[in-house]
Amino acid sequence: MTNAARKVLADCETALRLLEDETDLDVWRVHWVGALTLIRAVGHILHKVDGKDGGIREFAERSYQAWKAKDEHAIFRDFIERERNNILKEYGFGYDPAEAFGVVAEEGSIHFLDENIYRPITEGYGQGEDTRDVYREAIDWWRTQLDEIDRERGLSLG
Repeated sequence: MTNAARKVLADCETALRLLEDETDLDVWRVHWVGALTLIRAVGHILHKVDGKDGGIREFAERSYQAWKAKDEHAIFRDFIERERNNILKEYGFGYDPAEAFGVVAEEGSIHFLDENIYRPITEGYGQGEDTRDVYREAIDWWRTQLDEIDRERGLSLG
């Protein structure tokens, strides 16, 4: 069973709630670093901890190759892995802090949104979408992957 990876995934849900509620940009950035670290940790914990069960390890290793290669798993390759690496290896961010308070331009006019309404991804997977919406998509993607692993192993998803 993918219990350990699911514990990390539950913490990802908590991280998302923190991101939704935070208005201070510096604190938000720290939450974002933690959130991206957690979302990538799901896979590491799946492999290293849940993978102590040889069948789960084998399935995780096979899946990892598909996640890295197939377009249907672009969220793993181009968001989960890329953004985590960007932060941990370069302390770079895929969102624009200047747009942190939702500056939206439409046909020559600029609208300012309330604090923390819109924090867009500036490049790559989910470009133009709010960071939290893409993070939610990543949580849902992981849940689907873990459900598939447990189903293949014949385990209850209760």
